[in-house]
Amino acid sequence: MRTRASIFFLWVLFALSACSPKQKEASKPDAAPQGDATALVTVGSISVSQADLDHYLKEQQGGPGEEARREALEELGSRAQMVQAAIDEGLHQEPEVRAELARVLINRLKEKHLFPQLKAAAEAEIPETRLRELFAANQARYQSNAKRQVAVLWLNSNGNPEREKQYVEKLKAAREWFFQNGDLKDRPDQGFSTLGVDHSEHQASRYNNGVVGWMESAGGMDAWSKAVAEILFSLPEPGAVSEVIARPEGVFLVRYMADQPAILRPFESVADELSRVEKQRLRQVIESEYKNTIKAKWPLHGPQSK
Repeated sequence: MRTRASIFFLWVLFALSACSPKQKEASKPDAAPQGDATALVTVGSISVSQADLDHYLKEQQGGPGEEARREALEELGSRAQMVQAAIDEGLHQEPEVRAELARVLINRLKEKHLFPQLKAAAEAEIPETRLRELFAANQARYQSNAKRQVAVLWLNSNGNPEREKQYVEKLKAAREWFFQNGDLKDRPDQGFSTLGVDHSEHQASRYNNGVVGWMESAGGMDAWSKAVAEILFSLPEPGAVSEVIARPEGVFLVRYMADQPAILRPFESVADELSRVEKQRLRQVIESEYKNTIKAKWPLHGPQSK
């Protein structure tokens, strides 16, 4: 893995690869990076400065003695020789090398200017007033949909008109019996009671008083549950029973058993989530603004830049 001590040499390679021949001729061979620019060692166009030596010793946890300094300088000089040899070979112009140099420089640029902004935004507390504004603006996200408990008697006519007619009459007779049974009519929690066994082909509910369970107004993913939900949410109040309804999905008798109104989660239970979402939004804003600043300062040129 590349150490930070090599960034100087990467910087030199990148600078050389970006220069025109005239710029290379005009540049000084002992140019060093910012910091203490005193050249301790020079190899061709590469210089090792006191700042480079100090950085190397810090990264390698070298001691303060003269021996450690001498060994470090020898190592940096050896690296400079290798870098100069690579330059002489023209390796700094290879696409793979240029891509790696670009990656290192971009990351370093972000470390200096972008990452501190992102860190400050991540550590900052979002004011409660702002969180409550977000909560009010996105209540639908934190509110469960209203649900109704439903019982169903269903016979599958499979699109056969004669069978559909028979099933309609069968469920009408079941509906009439239902309303003649006072105890059953006044107890929505019983669904359709024993009617399900002989008057329904819905296997999941026929032995459970016809009780299907809780549904939202949109129903489920399948056409059958959507049909049930449509009938269910047309009924006025818990306990109500629909007319016998023939549809392409079959013949239905639906009972509205109970309701569960939409529930809004309290602000306190979603405050942390709101804070995370807002911080992510601020992060995206900071990154976008930083990128736009770079674009404005360094516009693209050339036939492919439009």
